[in-house]
Amino acid sequence: MSSSDLYVYGDQNIQVPAHLHFGKYMLDRLRNVQDADALINAENDERITYKELTQCTVNLASELIKLGVGRGDIVALGTEKRNAIAPTVLGILLTGAAYTAYDLQNGKSSLKHKLSVARPNYFIYSKLFWERYSDVLLTSDTIETWMTFDDEINNAPCIKTLMNCPVDVKHFEPIKGAEVKGQIDTALILYSSGTTGLPKGVRLTHLNCILNSKPYNLDYESMQRFYTCGEWYHNYDTFSMYKYLSLGKTIVYLTNISPENLLKHINQYKIDMAMLLPIFIYGLCKIYDADYHSESLKVIYSRSAPLHYRTIENVKQRFPKLKKVFQGYGMTECGELTSENWGTKGPKAGSVGTASPGIVLKVADPNTGRTLGPNERGEIRVKGPVLMKGYIGIEPSTYLDEDGFLRTGDLGYYDDDKYFYIVGRIKEILCYDGDQVPPLELETILQLHPDVLEVGVVGKHSEEHGDIPTAFVVTVPGSKVTEQELINYVAGEVPPFMQLAGGVKFITKVPRNPRGKILRRELKEKLNN
Repeated sequence: MSSSDLYVYGDQNIQVPAHLHFGKYMLDRLRNVQDADALINAENDERITYKELTQCTVNLASELIKLGVGRGDIVALGTEKRNAIAPTVLGILLTGAAYTAYDLQNGKSSLKHKLSVARPNYFIYSKLFWERYSDVLLTSDTIETWMTFDDEINNAPCIKTLMNCPVDVKHFEPIKGAEVKGQIDTALILYSSGTTGLPKGVRLTHLNCILNSKPYNLDYESMQRFYTCGEWYHNYDTFSMYKYLSLGKTIVYLTNISPENLLKHINQYKIDMAMLLPIFIYGLCKIYDADYHSESLKVIYSRSAPLHYRTIENVKQRFPKLKKVFQGYGMTECGELTSENWGTKGPKAGSVGTASPGIVLKVADPNTGRTLGPNERGEIRVKGPVLMKGYIGIEPSTYLDEDGFLRTGDLGYYDDDKYFYIVGRIKEILCYDGDQVPPLELETILQLHPDVLEVGVVGKHSEEHGDIPTAFVVTVPGSKVTEQELINYVAGEVPPFMQLAGGVKFITKVPRNPRGKILRRELKEKLNN
C-alpha cells in the first residue's frame, strides 16, 4: 500500500464560480436579500439590513476605486467591533485589493510587528483605535493614505461619507481594473496565533475565501438567527460571518462576552445557532439559575479545542431544547479541516468529525514523516485548495513536508470510519517518567468538576522525572474545594502516570489569547517564580 492510499479526502467536487472573485461572490448573494436584518450588535441593538449593507458596500467600493484603491493594494482596518466592518471589508474586496484587520486589544508591540509583516498602504481606523495606537501607526513607512470610520480625524476621508455616495446596486460590477486571479491573488491577510513565537502573516486567496465561506450541511430553513463572537480578524469568526451573510441570515454579536451576557442575548434575540468557543460552553454549563434558559437555541457549534463528551452531555442537559452540539477542527492557514457536520455516522464521542470539502489530510510520524494508518497517533497534516497561499516572507520548505502538506503541529489520529480525534499540540505534550501526558485531556477532565471554572495544565520540569503534570485552576465563586480534592478527583479518572503529580495551583485567571487558547508559556513562568 502506498502512502497516498492512507490519505483522507473531503468532498473534492465543490462548485465555485468561474470568476473566483470573492467580493463578487458575496455581492451576488447579498443582492438576493433585501428586508432582513444582516447584523445586530446586541450591546446597543444597532442593526444594518441587507439592503443597507449591499448599498453601503457598492457605494464604498465605487468611491475607493476613485481614490485609486485596486488590485495589489493592501487596506488595513483598525477598529472595535461595529456593523460598519462588514460593508467596509466587502467594499475593499470589490476593488480587487486585499485587506487585513487589527483588534483594539492588539497591543502596541504586536501591532507594530503585524504592520511590518503585512505592509498595508491604506489604513482605516476608528477614533478609539487612533487614540490608542497613533504613535505606532505613524511610524509605519508603508501607509500612504488614511481613512476613518468616525467623524473626520486629521482631515482623513470618512468611511461613513463615502458610503453615502449612491451607486446603482443592480448594475454595479467590479471594474476591469479590479479583475483578480482568484487562485493566486491575496484577498485577506490574517495572523497565526503566535502561541509559539511572533505571529506570522497568513495570505488567503480569493479561492481560499470562497471555499472557507461554503455553508455547512445543515437545515438552514429552520434557523434564521446566528450568534458569532464577532472577532472579525480571526478565521473562525470572519468566515462564520460570510457563511451566514451568503445565506441571508441574521448575525448577532456581542462586544462584552460572558456566559451570563451571552445567554441573556441568546434569549433576547431568539438565537437558533451559536458559534461558541469551549470556554463559553463550559461557562454556560455552570449557570444553574432557572432564569437563564433558552427556548430558541437549536445548535451549538464549537471549535478551537475539543470538547469532552461529558461536557456535551452537560450542555444538552442544561438546555433541553438543544438538538445538536457540533465540533470542528480548524486553523488560520486553511480554515476548517474537519467537522462533525460532514460525518456520515453522526457525532462520535471525542471526535472533531471528518474531512471538510476540498481538504486532503494525512497523519504522519512526526519523527520519520512516514504516513500512518487508522488509529495510529501522529501529526495531522493538510493540503488542498483551501490551504493558504503561504506565510509572508517565510520559505515554504520550513512548514510544508516533501508532499506539500502543511505540518499543523497537532497530534491526533483517525478511526476506521475516518473520524478524526485531536490529542494535543506536539510541543505541548508532556513526557513524565517516559509516558506521554496530553494536557488537554487533563484540562477537560478538571473542567467537568462543578467547582472548577477554568483550568490550564503544564509540566514542571524535573531532571529526574521530566514534565511533572501541574494544574492551574480558577474556581467558581464561593467554592471551598481543596487541592487534594481535585488531585483525588483526577486520580479517579486517569491512569497513574497522568495524575497531577505536580499538584494544583489556584489562580484568579487563566491567561489566554483572543481565541481562548491557553498561553502555556505564562503558566510555566508562574511555576518558576
